[in-house]
Amino acid sequence: MADGGSWPGELPKASGLLFLCAGFGLITGLVEGVCLYLLQASRWSGETIDCLLVPRGILYVSPLADLALFVVLGFLAAGICGVSRGRISGKFILFLLLMALVFDWLAIAFDLVMDQPYIAILSAGISAALTRRLWRDRERLMAAARRFFWVLAPLVVLLGVAIQLQERSVTEAAAASLPPAPSAGSNVLIVVMDTVRADHLSTLGYLRSTTPNLDRLASRGVLFENAISTSSWTLPAHASLLTGRFPFEHGAELKTYDGRYPTLPAAFQARGYRTGAFSANTYYFAPTNGLGGGFLYFDGVFTNLGDTLMRTLYGRNLMMAYEAVSRSDLPGRKRAELVNAQFLNWLHQDSSRPFFAVLNYFDAHDPYLPPSPFRGRFASRPDVGGVLNGWAEREALNRPSDVQDEQEAYDGGIAYEDDRIGRLVSALAERGLAENTLLVVVSDHGEFFGEHGLYLHKNALFMEGIHVPLLFVWPGHVPAGVRVANPVSIAGLPATVMTLLPGQDRIKFPGSSLEPLWSGSGRTEEGQLILAELVSNSLSTEGANPKRSESLLNSRWHFLYSRGEAPQLFDWKQDPREQHNLADTDQGRKVVAAMMGCVQSHFIQIRQPGCGLAAAQLNPPTGDRLGASRAPATGRAGEDPLRSGLGDPGGAQGTRASASLPEPAHPSPPGSAQKKRCD
Repeated sequence: MADGGSWPGELPKASGLLFLCAGFGLITGLVEGVCLYLLQASRWSGETIDCLLVPRGILYVSPLADLALFVVLGFLAAGICGVSRGRISGKFILFLLLMALVFDWLAIAFDLVMDQPYIAILSAGISAALTRRLWRDRERLMAAARRFFWVLAPLVVLLGVAIQLQERSVTEAAAASLPPAPSAGSNVLIVVMDTVRADHLSTLGYLRSTTPNLDRLASRGVLFENAISTSSWTLPAHASLLTGRFPFEHGAELKTYDGRYPTLPAAFQARGYRTGAFSANTYYFAPTNGLGGGFLYFDGVFTNLGDTLMRTLYGRNLMMAYEAVSRSDLPGRKRAELVNAQFLNWLHQDSSRPFFAVLNYFDAHDPYLPPSPFRGRFASRPDVGGVLNGWAEREALNRPSDVQDEQEAYDGGIAYEDDRIGRLVSALAERGLAENTLLVVVSDHGEFFGEHGLYLHKNALFMEGIHVPLLFVWPGHVPAGVRVANPVSIAGLPATVMTLLPGQDRIKFPGSSLEPLWSGSGRTEEGQLILAELVSNSLSTEGANPKRSESLLNSRWHFLYSRGEAPQLFDWKQDPREQHNLADTDQGRKVVAAMMGCVQSHFIQIRQPGCGLAAAQLNPPTGDRLGASRAPATGRAGEDPLRSGLGDPGGAQGTRASASLPEPAHPSPPGSAQKKRCD
């Protein structure tokens, strides 16, 4: 063999192989990074690209990640050639490097039109042809790879430094341009318990003690017993929490929010507040999804090595393959403990201004694998959880015992989040901030465990998917121990916060504040319709448009409609599990006709009482009036808070389930929309 930069024989020297692999990796990663960044959420992107949206940092992360991957791949191939004693030639190294490059680029180019197994076959054929051609000129290839490395490596480093400096400069400039803060401004802290359904909180009558800290907080504030999300998945629900708008208004129904309406953090930034977001759901509550508007600081994507690497093409493919064959946690999942630590560190950096902050906890999201000891807190056998996993496309269960195992792990995740909320409140108290901070605890959506033949979320608008907790705590400003039974929308949160902290704001939020419901200072409408919406990538029965589903709910009726399917109607007060469809009864047909009038009007009067419809058709019978009370928590009327026959839930060693398994999921149950794998 000649010097380390040449390849005259079967195998190159180590130094030559290093330059070859590094050059291939850098050029592959640069093209990959540019394409992922420019094509995401566009008409040319498919499921692989849009599963994980990326910031500009991908422009240097992809080259560095692919450099490391190609070096490992090249030396592994060289090792295989070495131990084969000549049976495998050095062409194998070149083929693998070319295959990795070609597959990377074709997987992005054909993401919308071709599945990856077929792309791999096509890549193998192209790489084999290129190997035969380039093998004859491998000396020149080696020299070109060395030149590529010395040009591209400094470029990638400079690109990374420039992006980091530019982002820091923008943040510092925005902070410097803040108007003077109010002298006695109060703080706002919103904690989003991602994927937490209301009927699994002991605060709302669940028999397991999942939320002792929320129980105590509820005794100090106002708890809405029937809060309804605007959707059954993260993106549209978070957009509603920040804008006060319904999904049909804000448009964040599939991929991103386009910023068409001002957000709650933007309103507080205009007041001179420090605004920050700390998200563990780096998939859909992140600046990459358009939800960073108004936040001076957003700790979302690229917050740890696992989350960073799985944003690359090979990283996301390896992650999905790993999840498919294991019951392990998501790489890079940020625990609530870390979310709290990042928020408190940010808080410590500047105490001269009041703050507005949103924290997202992700520990109750599938796969249900909370940290010890919470994973086993309610479990009757070891190592529960981890079976249901949307990334691995494990979206159904076959045995009643599996349903119980997953619910036990899910409840453990809720208990862990509750524990961290308790620690967070204690940390605020130690800093003297608890009394001057409005604390809001809410969830973005619920979860299914076999009800209606469904599992996980983003697939339907039944109550299990949209009934969420909502709690306001602010000593001296919000009454203690009040429970509001009226159904309300989480879209009312911005207007409520602005009512509690009034100011001379140019930004106004739609809808009515929820404050009159606990103070009695204003008239409440029992005929108010609460809207939830779901848009899925699966096609509707009406044609090639995405499938739309709508839910309208008042203090008695829950109406569900998926375009092209028969509507459903439930008396959710008397039938909380929504097992009896009343749409074809005499009374039901009248209610359905009224509800369909709201749908067909495109919800133009959704914020008017009864959507502008006849109140007599929508209000509950006399004597079934709702309102605020100081009564202790109970579950919804007629409901066993523990589903699926879970036996004794109070301790860790509950009785195994004896109930039969819910009916298997069918492709598209009425009122539902099929779930895609990347949520």
